[in-house]
Amino acid sequence: MAIDLIIFDCDGVLVDSEPLAMRVLVQALAAQGITISPDEAMANFLGRSLASISASLVESHGAPLAAASLDSMRHDLYALYREELRATRGLLEALPRLRVPICVASSSQLERIRLSLELTGLMPFFDPHIFSASMVERGKPAPDLFLHAASSMGVAPEHCLVIEDSPAGIEAARAAGMTVFAYTGGSHVAGTALESTIGALGADTVFSDMAVLPDLVAGLGSVRRLLAGVDVGTTSARAGIFTESGKLLGRAERPIAMNRPGANVAEHDSEDIWAAVCGAMREAMATAGARPQEVVGLGFDATCSLVVRERDGRPVTVSKSGEDRWDTIVWLDHRSLDEAEECTATGHLVLDYVGGVMSPEMEVPKLMWLKRHLPESWARAGLVFDLADFLSWRATGSLARSQSTLVCKWTYLAHTTPGWRQDFLDRVGLEDLMARGGLPQQASPVGADLGPLTPEAASALGLTTGCRVGAGLIDAHAGALGVLGAFMDDIATIDRHLGLIAGTSSCVMALSAEARPIPGVWGPYYGAVAPGCWLNEGGQSATGALLDHIIRLHGAGGPPDAARHRAIVERVQALRADEGNRLADRLHVLPDFHGNRSPLADPHALGVISGLTLDSDFDSLARLYWRTSVSIALQIRHILETLNTRGYAIDTLHVTGGHTKNPLLMELYADATGCTVVEPSAPDATLLGMAMVAATAAGVYPTLNAACAAMEQGGHARQPNPDAWPQFDRDYRIHLEMLKHREAIEAMG
Repeated sequence: MAIDLIIFDCDGVLVDSEPLAMRVLVQALAAQGITISPDEAMANFLGRSLASISASLVESHGAPLAAASLDSMRHDLYALYREELRATRGLLEALPRLRVPICVASSSQLERIRLSLELTGLMPFFDPHIFSASMVERGKPAPDLFLHAASSMGVAPEHCLVIEDSPAGIEAARAAGMTVFAYTGGSHVAGTALESTIGALGADTVFSDMAVLPDLVAGLGSVRRLLAGVDVGTTSARAGIFTESGKLLGRAERPIAMNRPGANVAEHDSEDIWAAVCGAMREAMATAGARPQEVVGLGFDATCSLVVRERDGRPVTVSKSGEDRWDTIVWLDHRSLDEAEECTATGHLVLDYVGGVMSPEMEVPKLMWLKRHLPESWARAGLVFDLADFLSWRATGSLARSQSTLVCKWTYLAHTTPGWRQDFLDRVGLEDLMARGGLPQQASPVGADLGPLTPEAASALGLTTGCRVGAGLIDAHAGALGVLGAFMDDIATIDRHLGLIAGTSSCVMALSAEARPIPGVWGPYYGAVAPGCWLNEGGQSATGALLDHIIRLHGAGGPPDAARHRAIVERVQALRADEGNRLADRLHVLPDFHGNRSPLADPHALGVISGLTLDSDFDSLARLYWRTSVSIALQIRHILETLNTRGYAIDTLHVTGGHTKNPLLMELYADATGCTVVEPSAPDATLLGMAMVAATAAGVYPTLNAACAAMEQGGHARQPNPDAWPQFDRDYRIHLEMLKHREAIEAMG
């Protein structure tokens, strides 16, 4: 039977309080004229509520506990607790290893339970899931309290495990139809007659060391541990549910809103994104047939969009419209081109770790723009986040920031101490950023445990507070983790492999054992994907978006939906059947319609189409689509050659994202670059990367590298066609010449 909830007794189980409580009880009874030895009190009253004890005294001594006795007991006991109460040995180490929701159900009054948990540091593990016998009509040994706890937590009795130390509690658990473990390690039980009494009560397991409890629970053999990943892209949020071995059980997607008031302006509503995440998660859970209690870990990735909030968490507008709804500057927003150039002009050390040129897609220029152009918003700001960190904060309340986001987009240098360069922030007018943004002095490594879901977040996501959240990544980095994670343990040869995460835009991810500064290529970033690795990141700001644009631009185009793309690709293949790869070979494209991210690092670069005619029919659209696809692949070759001149030896591309659905691009990535192209077997490698993060945070695997090795899904390799090389090599030479010609034209002013 699967265990979805562990219910702990408090006194004698969580805290070693029973000897203290019985000492005070015996003293209070003596003051009332009732003489009972400590051993008698322990045998007769252990685990019972005061109401139950009082009723027993009426039967045995003809008098209940007097009101004065109750008052003096409470005063004396609380004073004794503050002096002597301790958590049960081994418990503080054991609780974080339990990957099942937990609660406490005790015969004590709620005030006393809370005091016990607060004094011993246990409150964060249990609050607000605390249940007292005062909440039900009958206390232990009746099953009412345990049944009430199970009902409140939404778990059937047969899926509950009770940890008890008293005969009354064990009897109550069995009456409730629950599995029960008897704990005999308390100082009031060990070595006494009570130990043998408890052992004879038929508990499912008897144990005396809290350190072994996680293994005992795991040993039940029926707890399915699942991992959840969330991937927030430019236009949608996706969620996936995975097994410990990396198998995808369920996936769902929800659209997100975007405000486009200008050509270079794009804004999100972070609450809309959170709602989309929650909706996708609930649908993915339903598709997977997963129960909330089974999901033990969760990880978020997202685009490197900038979220601005007040200190109390309320949204702050980043829009000239003044609407607080639009509190997020989208990654592709280029409003801060001037500010990016100012950063580059400083020549500061931090630029050596972003490819030498600051991009408007990074957060520092966006923040500079916000402070200058929307000073009222800057004055209100109390928290600023990369979108992935915002989602982690929304889920846990943690203000930690991922090393992936801070290193890549905030000029944080993880390989130095301190990581922040305040002199750079001062020079660009962000001297107050650390305080204004609520930023930590130190980044959290990818996969670090940020804590459990809050009750509010758990409810919204359809999960439980037993789910741990890992420090996330930028979305492209999650894709890199999903496709390159299997090679992390072979750091010496990982520089042969490149991750190509291709969708609306494309990112290329190259990992190495040492820092490799490369002009025009972002990085080197330390620990941005995994601990101990350096990352160089190249990219194309518009690839899938460019093909959409070509369709909209052409008279025979129309809406660039999936059906339209398929129809064009089919026509291209038919034309190639007659003309081969020489199809439209006098038509050439430079794909920099949204600037050149790599290897030129020129956000002002413009797209170029050479070789147009008056043709405007569907076949002319197919030819332009084909040659635009060729140009996208040629630019990947340009980036690869740049990387390989700086110490890399890349011969294998691991491709994930929307481009895997486009057969033209997948063929071209092999034939135009001369590399082996591997398409991952995982249906969604980016979500798989986040499941690896979730597994690390949840302790399913001891390290991120171990999680990657255990969960990777392999892939299918495509070899380049040697017969295609001459044509695409010619196209590449023309591509390089066109770059020179464009530069010469621009130089004419």
